[in-house]
Amino acid sequence: MNKSIPIAVACILVVLNAPATCHAALSADPVLSFGVLGSYSELEFKGQRSTQTERMPEGGLFLNYGNKMTAHDGLFFLAEITGQYSEKQGQKVEDSQVDLDVGWRMALDSSNFVDGLLGAGYKWNRFDPGYNKYDIDLTSRTPFVKAAAGYNHLFSDATFRVEVGVRQSIQGDAQLNIHGVDNEREDLKDSTDPYIELSLLFNQQGDLPIIAMVYYNRFNYDLDGQFTHSDYDKQVRDEIGGKLGVVF
Repeated sequence: MNKSIPIAVACILVVLNAPATCHAALSADPVLSFGVLGSYSELEFKGQRSTQTERMPEGGLFLNYGNKMTAHDGLFFLAEITGQYSEKQGQKVEDSQVDLDVGWRMALDSSNFVDGLLGAGYKWNRFDPGYNKYDIDLTSRTPFVKAAAGYNHLFSDATFRVEVGVRQSIQGDAQLNIHGVDNEREDLKDSTDPYIELSLLFNQQGDLPIIAMVYYNRFNYDLDGQFTHSDYDKQVRDEIGGKLGVVF
């Protein structure tokens, strides 16, 4: 699945070298996108006495619908759901996320557009450290809101987009389940985390348009308390990934 990351980068670089021409024929209608995603995450667990770092590749699928990539000016939206899974040396990571974005776009000229958006979503994450003695699950649930600024550039048969923003987690919680021993739940402190996305929708006038993206996310899971059976009270996750899919 992680092969989608260099493929997405290559697609973006190729089209960015193409000359920009009239985009009048490009549709501004909402589109449905479906494809694969791959990512590489560094998970840092911090406690009062020690710090542990794990590095995990993941693969999964995404599905979204909207006109964030296609709208020329005015109102736009995007609804998306993603899911990822990884297993390495007994360790497991599972992720799912739902996003809904709504924004407003303004034209600078016939090919360049800027916008602002607000959004909301929900992220679910589970980490199994793969200990031999105990079956352990660390699950985090984080509702969030977000705000971002974006820039779109239209080519003759493609659209390139840059989006930079922040997510604010709200009233999340974490659950440490040591099966057969204990099951604890603690609230998470609210946190503000950055993200950036580079997206390319190309072959827009062809029979099979393609969407490619590379992205960076940061997630902070900081306990508003302390688990009885764990010294770690904070998790920081840095994720770099890519998406590649078809557009209908």
